[in-house]
Amino acid sequence: MSYVRVSILGSMTGGEVWSINPVFDPTGEFPGGVDQNALDTAAAAIAALNPGGTLLGWLTTAASVTGARLEVRDDNSDGLIAISTQQRGTALPGTGSPTKPAQIAGVFSIRTNTPGASGRGRVYWPAMGSSMGSDFRLNSPAVSTALAEFKTYMLAVRSALAAAFPTIGFDLAVRSKAQQATPHAVRIQVGNVLDTQRRRRDNLPESYVQVAFP
Repeated sequence: MSYVRVSILGSMTGGEVWSINPVFDPTGEFPGGVDQNALDTAAAAIAALNPGGTLLGWLTTAASVTGARLEVRDDNSDGLIAISTQQRGTALPGTGSPTKPAQIAGVFSIRTNTPGASGRGRVYWPAMGSSMGSDFRLNSPAVSTALAEFKTYMLAVRSALAAAFPTIGFDLAVRSKAQQATPHAVRIQVGNVLDTQRRRRDNLPESYVQVAFP
């Protein structure tokens, strides 16, 4: 058996890149192995998808969706079986005004029926343009809208995979390398507190000033 890691790829002003990497579990085996043409077709279709208006607003004009990469990996070893990277014809920019640092993200939590950390996943969506109230929390209507748009986005990704491989289905899932398990999602949730995508922060190009001491 295998699973598919779907990476939505993006860029930011200044040369920084970002991605989200949800996992989808096939309901059966790829017939006769993974057809590369079909994988390319799925990647191109996913690259062309548009997130909803609130998600694009969070992304801001300083960031864009640029493409998609699909990795089919072995369930037992996590070894790479097949890969396809496809770019959008034209990068899709966000629409909001950047008001926050590039490492700020809204966190969508993928929940399964498997208890413990192996049954939970997180997706960090750039949120430089998100709006907060006086309590420093995201406004409730925007959070609910973003969650609905993210669900729609994941369903569209699933449909693109299913269209390219019509003999099998796909389920949004969480991959646990430690348990070598890929439990399926039963709900998605998002909190109203912004988080920090530390991996992106560690790689963010930064300029320094210094002074001699003493």
